[in-house]
Amino acid sequence: MKIALFDGDRKFTVDLIEHWKQCGHEVKIDKSWDPALVNWCDVAFFEFCENSIMRASDLNDHFYKDPTCGQQPMDKIIICREHDIDAWVGNHGRVNWGWVNHLVFVADHIKDKVLSEIKLTPKTNVHLIKHGVNTNKFTFREKERSKKIAWIGTFKDHKRIETALMILAELPRDYSLHIMGRGLRDWRKLYVDYFIKQNNLNVVFDNVGWVSNINDWLQDKDFLLSCSTKEAFGFAIAEACSVGIKPIIHNFPFANQIWNPEWIWNTVSEAKQLILEDKYESLKYRQYVEQNYPLDKMLKQYNELLK
Repeated sequence: MKIALFDGDRKFTVDLIEHWKQCGHEVKIDKSWDPALVNWCDVAFFEFCENSIMRASDLNDHFYKDPTCGQQPMDKIIICREHDIDAWVGNHGRVNWGWVNHLVFVADHIKDKVLSEIKLTPKTNVHLIKHGVNTNKFTFREKERSKKIAWIGTFKDHKRIETALMILAELPRDYSLHIMGRGLRDWRKLYVDYFIKQNNLNVVFDNVGWVSNINDWLQDKDFLLSCSTKEAFGFAIAEACSVGIKPIIHNFPFANQIWNPEWIWNTVSEAKQLILEDKYESLKYRQYVEQNYPLDKMLKQYNELLK
């Protein structure tokens, strides 16, 4: 089959793309909607429910009004995967779902929110397909509780880098926070730099952008600290678990439906306790991902959408 995939990030689609190519499908990728690719393909996969699917599904889009460009194709399999960022900004309310065959969610709480706000036509099938993690890409190593804490993410409000610093400030000074992120600037950078200096914290900014091999970067870390107030999954958590690193996860809404409640904290003092306790079970962290988020299961479910 000919598959057009529209995704400007490829963070969540790399394994799917590799799989479909290995299956013999011809896959072409663009960062945003390309009408020519939709006309070319048998299947159009829109990663994220955003401007691309809004425009492509809209019969009144100016592209379709141009007689030299052609009409909206109606004989394709159209798939849209909606992530939490799409759900919270309400993008689903601006899509013509009558053009879409499959609407995919990665978490129940996102699915429930979206379906309470839109009315779908019988044409649109709804699927819950949890993320699958390719644990083979990560080198597992039994670890002992040590003192290097990893924090991964963009410096957006919901990622709460400030909370991570407050937790570090409550720990003995031989603990270090290793930050791999992008987008720290303006008032947030001023605050972060000021807080680190005022509290004499051991903070290492390992990369101002993004490391090319997260597996290598994680190898000498002992904890993954997630302070996020919203997630549909948390890929950084899964990647750290795959290496054998203990996750320390803030109790974002529905976190206990996704992750082991033993790893979840509500307050700074609870996060501190999880870090300082002797309990450390590297194999259990990796097995949790293997058992709950197997890549093969996810790939099979997406294969079904092509039929």
